[in-house]
Amino acid sequence: MLNNNTSAKIFAMLACVASSLGAAAAHAQAWKPDRPVELVVFAAPGGGNDKAARTLQKIWQDHHMLEAVVVNKVGGGGTLAYTYVSRKTGDDSAIAIAQAGLLTNQITGRSTLGLADVTVLPYIGTEPVALAVQTDSPYRNLRDFVEQLKKDPSSLSIAVGSTLGAINHFTVALLAKAAGIDPRKLRIVVFGGGSESVTQLLGGHVDAMAQASNNAVPYYEAGKMRILGLSMAQRASSLPNVPTFREQGYDVVIDGWYAFVGPKNLTAAQVAYWDDVFARTTQTDEWKKFVESTGWEGGYKNSRDTAAFLRKQYDEAKILLGELGLAR
Repeated sequence: MLNNNTSAKIFAMLACVASSLGAAAAHAQAWKPDRPVELVVFAAPGGGNDKAARTLQKIWQDHHMLEAVVVNKVGGGGTLAYTYVSRKTGDDSAIAIAQAGLLTNQITGRSTLGLADVTVLPYIGTEPVALAVQTDSPYRNLRDFVEQLKKDPSSLSIAVGSTLGAINHFTVALLAKAAGIDPRKLRIVVFGGGSESVTQLLGGHVDAMAQASNNAVPYYEAGKMRILGLSMAQRASSLPNVPTFREQGYDVVIDGWYAFVGPKNLTAAQVAYWDDVFARTTQTDEWKKFVESTGWEGGYKNSRDTAAFLRKQYDEAKILLGELGLAR
């Protein structure tokens, strides 16, 4: 049995250790950027990524979380944005919104940059892809549209935003496959981003667009577009009258994920900071309102779980891009 003096010494020593550990943990949690962070967007202003970024920027400002500026780096289907951030190795001054192009550009040979060149940060949700036409289009529903593609796959021009071989293109390709159509024969058109696809569709320069739902929703609500289908497993609560591809007989469900990446070699404290910021952001009323108004499905994964998710997405994308003849 220990005497009182020995017990007191051990207690004091343990208290000292606990105090040191607590101070270290507090120091790690106390880390934050010492200047405004660049929130880098790979699409042009007005597109889905840009809208999400500006919503985040306002939430962070209004809730006194951090200062951020939105920077649009358009080009290479996201490669310009991801490369810009990756070159700030170990720096805390920039993060980028990441979508499928981060993975597919490497698979297709558009870029040598991959997951190993950045620090993966949290996933904040998924946005369905909407296949939309003008309201005066002869294609009243998805089946009409698909039947025309069966007659001649190249007869309809379909805008997919800024990148071949990414989520929007994948959605159309999977729809074609589900209908027994060779997706390589489709007439796919690429523009600078979602906002340009909207302009081209409303101007009658393309027959349809496959875009993140937020690009179509305002025009659907204004009666200028008809959404033929969404790439979700079940209808979006914000779009109860818009059917999914699946319920119309085409088993196409795809995760239009939104995640973030930072420069390579961010420290554990920096990663923990972003995990905390995004966890808190996704719980705000403003973010929940944004999710509901755009047809998103809310969600949050921390950086570690997001990295595992993206590795799986890479493997699946490589298979599909091989089938499309786009893998290098």
